[in-house]
Amino acid sequence: MSNTSSDQKLVIAGTAYTSRLLVGTGKYKDNDETRLALEASGAEIITIAIRRTNIGQNPDEPNLLDALPLDKYTLLPNTAGCYTVEDAVRTCKLARELLGGHKLVKLEVLGDEKTLFPDAIETLKAAQILVDDGFDVMV
Repeated sequence: MSNTSSDQKLVIAGTAYTSRLLVGTGKYKDNDETRLALEASGAEIITIAIRRTNIGQNPDEPNLLDALPLDKYTLLPNTAGCYTVEDAVRTCKLARELLGGHKLVKLEVLGDEKTLFPDAIETLKAAQILVDDGFDVMV
């Protein structure tokens, strides 16, 4: 029996996933609602906007990591809200530091504040810097 696309695992940066669904964390009222929604989704990869979400950089605020068991999910820090190469690279390095060496990131450098369309040239520049620094980059 041959594998069809429906029973093949998705492999990203050497890790195999059953679910192809990636879910973000930015639209829930609190960490409990986030946890429940993510559990119900069946997603294994969770995107986190580092500039908008506390994962330890603000010790006086609720930490999203308290709601996300790291043995259950792959976190995908992203550079949402970054308009320069420098901001995007700094944001990825912050995520790596806060997540104990985490290398997988979702990258975009925004080019237009109204449409939020990415700046492809600046995104490519940031991607090269991050890859050279050992990151696994999803654009």
